[in-house]
Amino acid sequence: MAQWQALLQLDSGLQRQQLYDILNHASQVVTTLTDVELPTWKHRQQMACIGSPVDTSLDHLQKWFTIVAEVIVGIREQLQKLQEQNNKYNCTDASSLAATMVEIEKFALSLLTKLLTNALVVEKQPVMQNLPQRPLVLKTGVGFKVKVSFFALLDQSRPGVTEELHIIKFVTELEYAGLKCNIEASSLPLVVVSSTAQVASAWASIMWCSMLSTSGSKNLSLFVDPPPLTWEQLAQVLSWQFLSVGQRELDEDQLSMLRDKIVDPDGLVHWSKFSSKNGSPWIWIDGILDLIKKHLVDLWRDGYIMGFVSRERTELLLKPKKPGTFLLRFSETNKDGAISFSWVDHSNGEPHVHAVQPYRKKELLSMSLPDLIYHYILTHQGETRNPLLYLYPDIHIDTAFRRYYKILGIVSLTHFTSVSHDFVYIFIKMTVRLRKKYI
Repeated sequence: MAQWQALLQLDSGLQRQQLYDILNHASQVVTTLTDVELPTWKHRQQMACIGSPVDTSLDHLQKWFTIVAEVIVGIREQLQKLQEQNNKYNCTDASSLAATMVEIEKFALSLLTKLLTNALVVEKQPVMQNLPQRPLVLKTGVGFKVKVSFFALLDQSRPGVTEELHIIKFVTELEYAGLKCNIEASSLPLVVVSSTAQVASAWASIMWCSMLSTSGSKNLSLFVDPPPLTWEQLAQVLSWQFLSVGQRELDEDQLSMLRDKIVDPDGLVHWSKFSSKNGSPWIWIDGILDLIKKHLVDLWRDGYIMGFVSRERTELLLKPKKPGTFLLRFSETNKDGAISFSWVDHSNGEPHVHAVQPYRKKELLSMSLPDLIYHYILTHQGETRNPLLYLYPDIHIDTAFRRYYKILGIVSLTHFTSVSHDFVYIFIKMTVRLRKKYI
């Protein structure tokens, strides 16, 4: 065992020397990058701002910053393994070895700190959109673009792009009445996306972060292990979304249906379920918000869309009502947002609830929902009629929708049919021959 410890100690000493030599070489490279290459690039960028055709690409710097950072991080990992090895075999000179490794660790950490604190640069200087050839000239009250880049592309486990929180910090130097000091202000946590397809998920992150934040707190690592929300917290922020988009909050019945879909058995809402990429509750809700924003604001604001009601509850609500009573509900399966209507009819003395195929944004772009309802027809035993007479609970169809009608008069119908409960339902695609506002 003594011979083994001696060999191990010798091997550890050789490894420490090798690591120290690598760090000495890395130190020279870090100095060259931060004190020579980076200032040279910044000067080229400044010349480019005033018209010089110099190369301001960051590829070379980004490559070297990344390589050197990875080398230093690798050395720190090797030091940790050496320390664990020495502790495991109780080396006779353990205290001396530990002191040496602490010294090497401090050296590595100082190099990494110097490298990374210089790795953030303004890649594209501030410029107004209407003056692309005149960067660095900004006008009060006019927006501008600026691009910031971080050189070191470190390999690390981290949240998805729509879960990465950032802040923008504004720093200025104040000189007034003999006082000289730096003052700063920071934005709230924000998410940076590279595609509009990521906006919905990014907004979910912002809502979650905001509901968990306390005054002044800015936990940018929140989504490494995101805490759950209570239903009361989430219900409030979801209701605000509908108020913002459609000018009306969610009522208790609508929130109850959403609660059944979202809340886990422990009574909490967990981020992994709420924001999961495929079929998440939030993506479905966001699709409905977009549908309201583009096609249904008036109907939602005026309270004519029940919206969040399950098929089962729809049956319970409509069956006791008089024939022709209908309600408007959002599709539970279309993640892009769609709306349908269900109505009750009687056959052989029994109430039956029927539903139309959900209308998506594509159909509502061609004809508004009130007009689709007004012109909806079905055929039964040779008789053609509109089965929609009363909006739930008992509002006459014209009383509810008259102000929204845009298409009256003659229309030509192209339809396909399906049969259910002895009725033939005609789903209509209309070519308008006469348009006028309903007065």
